[in-house]
Amino acid sequence: MENIELKTFLNKNHGYIATKDFETIGISKTLIPELLNKKVLRKVTYGLYIDNNLVEDEFYILQKRFSNIIFSYNTAFYLLNLSDRAPYKIDVTTISHNNISENLNIHYVSKDKFDIGVIEIESPYGNPIKIYNAERCICDILKNKNEIDIELYNKIIKNYFKQKNRNLVLLEEYSKIFNIHEKFENIMEVLI
Repeated sequence: MENIELKTFLNKNHGYIATKDFETIGISKTLIPELLNKKVLRKVTYGLYIDNNLVEDEFYILQKRFSNIIFSYNTAFYLLNLSDRAPYKIDVTTISHNNISENLNIHYVSKDKFDIGVIEIESPYGNPIKIYNAERCICDILKNKNEIDIELYNKIIKNYFKQKNRNLVLLEEYSKIFNIHEKFENIMEVLI
């Protein structure tokens, strides 16, 4: 079964297709089992399929499944190269009262603070994912110091301050928004 529309769609969408997208490209959903049997596609989760020749990208898949999550804390530090410690469990932040039943470290935040510091980067597999920028992540750990071990905390803070592209103005602005300006000033006294 050679389908140009399917190949084109997969190429434009990083190798992924959702069940709802089949009919938009003129393929009946009833053909999905055939595409799976012929190993054209592989099911990655409910309602989402991947080109059978690709490796699954856990980060990209999670954000396809849950549009209201942002990678944060240890996961973001790792992806931003501020930590060399790969997280045991993926950390995400979502809006308070969202019900996500996954094996993740889930952090909750009010709706008005959810979008602060969101950036898009490439996942380790080259797909676009949303994470918090370094300044937002630093504020998160300053605010919730008990959620990260002290050795890793110190390493991340030092790595951030060594970076050429750090944005101390933005970090200070965020520290005021998240009510941790005093903690920010204490760190500045020690490290600058």
